Amino acid sequence: MPRVKRTLPGFDLREALRDVAVDRAQAIGPQIYEGLRRLIIRSRLPSGAPLHESDIASACNISRTPVRAALHQLALEGLVTTWPQVGSVVASIDRAEIEAGVVIRRALEGEVVRLLCAAPPAAPFWPRIEALLEAQRAAVERGDDYAFFAADEQFHAALAEMAGVPAAWRLVHSVKAHIDRVRLLATRLQPRRYQDAYEEHLAILAAVRRGQAEEAAREMTRHVEAVLNSFDLLAAARAATQA
Repeated sequence: MPRVKRTLPGFDLREALRDVAVDRAQAIGPQIYEGLRRLIIRSRLPSGAPLHESDIASACNISRTPVRAALHQLALEGLVTTWPQVGSVVASIDRAEIEAGVVIRRALEGEVVRLLCAAPPAAPFWPRIEALLEAQRAAVERGDDYAFFAADEQFHAALAEMAGVPAAWRLVHSVKAHIDRVRLLATRLQPRRYQDAYEEHLAILAAVRRGQAEEAAREMTRHVEAVLNSFDLLAAARAATQA
């Protein structure tokens, strides 16, 4: 049976991929994976967008093999859905995936701050944290969602490194793609969300500096669970437009 080539009205894959640069001196597969993942999280590749191997390979001037590997990895993360005889499309944002990511983030990042309270990090770590907080504050002031998101990612990665468990953040990163999609989409409905997130970071660090492990874990839980409210707001807004 011939493959049915799926389309999405108004969507131009080649245009969406225009910023995906390939460095041929490096492994190509991981670059395609990171590029596609970034575009999905930023909704440049929206839900339902077709991701045909041949079209991506042509747009990026590469073979289909690294594209196939990238799509497989994205499917494992729940960002891509693949059907026989149809191909791959960007998956819809899934509340179940978000809830699973929240459970894992809450457990791992709560333990990270408990470890930081039990064994305070060495002094050289703190200037790095302060610089990331300043980058977040400046991004909030400019209204730069992507800059805040990048500094936020580095902040959480740095906490795990300070606690001596950098692998904890790598595990978190692998399960939070749907969370990240919501965080970026919801800013139009929650204009203060990044300001709130910055203040939550300050509260987490204040508890860590005081050595109050359970308070730090509670603040981390509040921070991590905020995405559930963001998702509900997005869902309500979409329902209203379809009514």
